[in-house]
Amino acid sequence: MGSPDRQAERNLSLFLMMLRFTQNSFEAISFLCSDDDDAPKRKREFALLLAPTNRQLLDLLFTLVYMLDDFPARSVDYELSGYRQLREEYGKHHARYGTDPKWQTRLADLREFQERMETYLSITPPQKANPASIPYWDAPYRLLKKRTKSHAFIQHLERWLYGENSAQAHLNAAGLFTMAGFVITDLAPDDQQKAIMDRNFERYRSRQFCRSLATVLAISSEIDSFWKLNNRETLSRLWGLLGGYAPEADDLYQLRYRVMLT
Repeated sequence: MGSPDRQAERNLSLFLMMLRFTQNSFEAISFLCSDDDDAPKRKREFALLLAPTNRQLLDLLFTLVYMLDDFPARSVDYELSGYRQLREEYGKHHARYGTDPKWQTRLADLREFQERMETYLSITPPQKANPASIPYWDAPYRLLKKRTKSHAFIQHLERWLYGENSAQAHLNAAGLFTMAGFVITDLAPDDQQKAIMDRNFERYRSRQFCRSLATVLAISSEIDSFWKLNNRETLSRLWGLLGGYAPEADDLYQLRYRVMLT
């Protein structure tokens, strides 16, 4: 941050935020899945939160893979879209609460953050005057339709990982039905409760946790490769270990990361 190269600092900060978010999510997932203590408020069913958390991580992986195919242009597009959303957030709240004394501190904080973003991202006068001229950053299903070098890998992510987790995160019918049995198990006879939780739930939890590990490894591999951080040997070894337990992880490694980390 002390460097005069502002662009390099922006790029590094972007990846640092992504990696720190990934780390935080992984630590939270590990905590939810742990049975190291017998705290009375800990429930195995809390692991159902893995699906929406994994969807967040997969969203981040989609963004990284697509962005890195043309990083200089796409990273700017990504950050500018954040400025547009910030402006829209401020406009929405100012329109409703602009005269409310209780909201003045919050609105002032949003304005200050907006001004910092305008300086940090070198927002042009036309962009400042009309933030709607800045395109939104696309969600994964829209990124699927864009031409990019990694299109085949993005398609694989959606087909084998993202779609299922998205359904469970949004709780559409398929997602709800997948997890419903685990949250109404206490209504079943005792012998069925044990069968459901000891076999079906543990299989579900293990699969989702392996998916978390694979996505964390994928994000780490993308960042390590881009910045040439020289962790290829360690990452390859972790991919090999995880792939022995989780075919989904081995697929990701064979499709993209085996070559990337060689």
